Amino acid sequence: MASLFLLASLALAFLCNCQADLISDVCSIAINPSLCTQTLRSDPRSRGANLKGLGQIAIVKAEAATQNAIRVVKSFSGKFKAIVDTCVETFNDAIGDLKESSQALKAGNKGDVQTRGSSALTNAGTCDDEFGGKEPPRVKAASKTAQDIIGILLAIANKL
Repeated sequence: MASLFLLASLALAFLCNCQADLISDVCSIAINPSLCTQTLRSDPRSRGANLKGLGQIAIVKAEAATQNAIRVVKSFSGKFKAIVDTCVETFNDAIGDLKESSQALKAGNKGDVQTRGSSALTNAGTCDDEFGGKEPPRVKAASKTAQDIIGILLAIANKL
């Protein structure tokens, strides 16, 4: 009985260790490794998830971060109306790209995950370009977070 318990404990420890290594492996090549690690480890679905599962988590988190960036940029619509409109449009385009990435991931199409993820990253970054040197710090921070979390998806896609 004791040896069965020991064997089960070792197997469980091995599984947990492998998962930790998968997240560490992915996050080591992410744009923001510490945010990647925090984002993936904080989600209970990451326990035991494979790369596709981690990818779906990253997509959900990236969509939420991009929605947040839209909320933040809209708060500046009075002063920068034309720029804000462009930002909202490109952030929405990024969300569309993320949704397409999700479908590609489910289908096992690594190339499309990478292409749509890269497009999402570019679209999210367009807002920064529109503001130039006048980007409000809150917008810059929200945009950076969205881009960094989209970068998690790209790191995962590179490991598929």
